[in-house]
Amino acid sequence: MEKPGLFIYAVPGQRKALVDTARELDRRGFPFLYSSHGSAPAIDPNAASDRVVRPYEGTVVWQDALTHALALGMATERMTISTAIEVTYHRMPHEMVAIANYINELCGDRFILGIGPGHGEILRPFNVTMEKPLAHMRHYVEEMRAAAAGGPMPRLVFAALRQKMVALAGEVADGVIWANCCRSQLQRSLSVVPAAKREGFIVGDVAPAYVSDDREEALAAVRLALTNYMTLTNYQNYFIECGYADEVEQARAAIASDDHAGVATAVSERMADDIGVYGTPSDVRKRVSAFQEAGMNQLCLSTMFHSQDQAKAIAKVAAAFD
Repeated sequence: MEKPGLFIYAVPGQRKALVDTARELDRRGFPFLYSSHGSAPAIDPNAASDRVVRPYEGTVVWQDALTHALALGMATERMTISTAIEVTYHRMPHEMVAIANYINELCGDRFILGIGPGHGEILRPFNVTMEKPLAHMRHYVEEMRAAAAGGPMPRLVFAALRQKMVALAGEVADGVIWANCCRSQLQRSLSVVPAAKREGFIVGDVAPAYVSDDREEALAAVRLALTNYMTLTNYQNYFIECGYADEVEQARAAIASDDHAGVATAVSERMADDIGVYGTPSDVRKRVSAFQEAGMNQLCLSTMFHSQDQAKAIAKVAAAFD
């Protein structure tokens, strides 16, 4: 088993500590870090730092993935830094490629640009009119490459859930990244990537991770992590495609009655097992191995949903691999 990567969310007031965390993870041999454009969880300031807290509701943007990636890259020496993801609607293609090239050059070719169109439910409050995702992404990459004018570009990965976006990534990008990938369906999802493209193709995922000797506590944390995703149409369709129609139907009923807790309990143990990396340190390592054996070559563990103190939460998960 290779060590996984870690997801570092730039929580306000904790950013310097999290950059210091990145430096320490690099020293300890963790291979990569992901940062994301930021629709944020509402961190409860009264919650104990080791307790599960309610995930975000609504959209509060306070993190730019490219800015954070530059800080992480400048603080580290060996590990790969990736955005997972930078939302395309927030930047023009020529601006995206210019900033990405700047980061990649300063970081010694250790940067991967992960991009995606995001979700209508999240972008509507910003008055974004979304195009059809496949046509949008194809055109966006064409514009990026035109702006680069044959010059350098960092490796490019697409945020994806369903096969059509995976296939497009196999055609025009260097890889694909999920958040909350269903491990059981990974090989089916990747079957649309041309055989000639498979070698070196980046296959990434941001998976909810929670370390505890109390399985029920850990399971509850993963269910909580998936709560907001269960409210998003694209995720509902993906989860149905992966065999979780009953769970989605139950979640939709809870959403209709404004039952936040009911959305979390709609996530079955089978579904949590397919998506999450949780349990004892030994359980967590076994789950990471299972993802890697299924074809995931960049598994990134996220702790953003369960702790006020992100540096502490990341350290707890990272300790399972020392």
